[in-house]
Amino acid sequence: MPEMRRSPTAALPFHTQEGLRYRDVDPMGHVNNSVYATLFEQNRVAFQSEPGGFCEAEGQIAVLATQTIDFLREMHFPGTVDIGLGISRIGRSSFDFIQEITLEGRLIARGRCTQVLIDEGARTSVPLSELQIEMLTRWLVTP
Repeated sequence: MPEMRRSPTAALPFHTQEGLRYRDVDPMGHVNNSVYATLFEQNRVAFQSEPGGFCEAEGQIAVLATQTIDFLREMHFPGTVDIGLGISRIGRSSFDFIQEITLEGRLIARGRCTQVLIDEGARTSVPLSELQIEMLTRWLVTP
């Protein structure tokens, strides 16, 4: 299989590492595709828990609206993956993440998702505050 180009993950400003688990392996001998979504989710949760990452105001929650994953190569246990994240778009009440998974310097998968900020009680979208926009802007990248 031809080598994928060197990952631009280093250009993404936020990173986490996750160890692959034996239980992540499917009967075909590679890490199951559903695990990729979990790895991306863990990375976003860490970002939203990080001081200076993104913070909902009281009574708000950011929910996943869309997610796409490009599976670029198989991933095998064991190993520790690096997951990079950046903000690629900031809207009125939503924002987009771009994420990448690398293993041993190889680009494994690319993900994109949109999160919408909603009022927890009314379950309707609410505009991002100036402070929230400022927080997200610090992590803005060109996809």
